[in-house]
Amino acid sequence: MVFIDDLLKKNEVTGEDIGKLIISNDICMFKKQIGEEGFEDYTPLSQEELDSLTENIDSYEEADDLECYVQLQNFVKYAQAMSYAYNQQAQNGFCRLLMYMTQAQQVEHARRMIELLPMIMTETQFKEMRAPGELARLRGVAIVANNFPCRPKCLDVNDHFIEPEIDCFQEMMSLEHAETMQDKLSYFRNDLMLGGLRYQNAYNKLFELIADRIDIPEFTVFCTDTQELISQLKDLNRQREAMENEIAGEGEEYENKKRILSLIFRPIDLDELTISEEKIEIVRSELFDLSVFRTSMNELIKILLSDRRE
Repeated sequence: MVFIDDLLKKNEVTGEDIGKLIISNDICMFKKQIGEEGFEDYTPLSQEELDSLTENIDSYEEADDLECYVQLQNFVKYAQAMSYAYNQQAQNGFCRLLMYMTQAQQVEHARRMIELLPMIMTETQFKEMRAPGELARLRGVAIVANNFPCRPKCLDVNDHFIEPEIDCFQEMMSLEHAETMQDKLSYFRNDLMLGGLRYQNAYNKLFELIADRIDIPEFTVFCTDTQELISQLKDLNRQREAMENEIAGEGEEYENKKRILSLIFRPIDLDELTISEEKIEIVRSELFDLSVFRTSMNELIKILLSDRRE
């Protein structure tokens, strides 16, 4: 980083020198704000100190270089705010996707448990049964009295027990609702979650490239954290994999539900978020000209956005 004492020792101070000083001051102030050790007592650059340096700038070229760094300073504030906002957007999409998948998983778990319970029959139903079927032989039979308390809801007109249904299963996983759910979950997954992460990664990568360009590695302190959400997405993929082993039913019903699971809860490919080296090199070359700080930063973000491959 560049400090004022360094510049006071120089015989000639350039616009870029002062610009780097301004950025270094912002870095130190941010580190102080987040409580980084060693910056507790940092004293920010005063306007008087800055004026004493800028009054020696006597050429258009040097003034233009300084102005580019001032615009970079403004962009950092904007970009950090946007990056945090996109992180919240991604978290929003993730939480909604997790909620729907967890509910569907609980439904399937409940159905699997029901499959393991004995078949429930009334006395009348058991007496009328000619011979135990395959399910009855596998699960056993539980006999209830014809006049048990839940009779109005659980028995049909022939005094046969009605297997309970899980209503939310129809909403979450049935084939007839799959297309509707796919549209809704695609929005949570692609537009909110992955879309937010793509933008956040783009801003972080741009900060890294700017740090290289201005030769101030500490500039990356302005990057926003993505590791917590990436870790959550890996956990979501593991939960989704476990869900495949909890699908209830057999035969066509089982295959149908597996198809729906693959359609609306497909695994998240984290490699989709990787920014290609080709795009990185394009932006690196654009940053060679300092004037890009003044005019084209949002265009660089667009270049860095990873390709969507849903």
